Amino acid sequence: MKQHATAIALLLCLAACGGGGGGGGGSGIDPRLARLDIYEAQKTRVLGNPGAGVPAMDMTQLENLPTMGTMAFAGSATLRVETGADPLVLFGDANLEMRFDTQDGTGTLNNFFGNNAAGAVVDYAGVIDLSADLAGADLGLDYAGALTNAGDVLALSGRMQGAFLGNPVGAFAAADLETDITQNGEVRDGTIVVIGEVPAMP
Repeated sequence: MKQHATAIALLLCLAACGGGGGGGGGSGIDPRLARLDIYEAQKTRVLGNPGAGVPAMDMTQLENLPTMGTMAFAGSATLRVETGADPLVLFGDANLEMRFDTQDGTGTLNNFFGNNAAGAVVDYAGVIDLSADLAGADLGLDYAGALTNAGDVLALSGRMQGAFLGNPVGAFAAADLETDITQNGEVRDGTIVVIGEVPAMP
């Protein structure tokens, strides 16, 4: 449980930092940026907002994890690529279907947008596939895929660690804070955070 508490604390910090970096180059009326309001509202519901006195959802106790059935989660993904003074920060949609009877699941991260090297907000094509597994109350998410726009190809793979939240289960959060991302053939440091809720996010 201590591992879970550390992971959620890191998620809180990273999600806040990521949210501030994605608006570079945006005009405030781009419809893609309107999605950030939805993502931010979800982040507050799931991870809380200590500054506003909003608590995070409690971590799911092992005895409250389902042992049968399937749950569908929908939410958001934040990807940060360290490129120097101006990192790339991307936002996308997350979907995960968890099968508790077999303790595994599958999902995708897609519909990404974010800044490019020139500071413009652009769409990124491509899908990152998710493969989930459970070890007790610990949620693992393997991920792999590539995202592209006219100037960049971002390839990434790795494993996120996370936890289910709520008693009963109502959400999950997972992160890889030390992922290697290949940008146009060059390895970059990066971070990825995924948050999902059930029922699906509006």
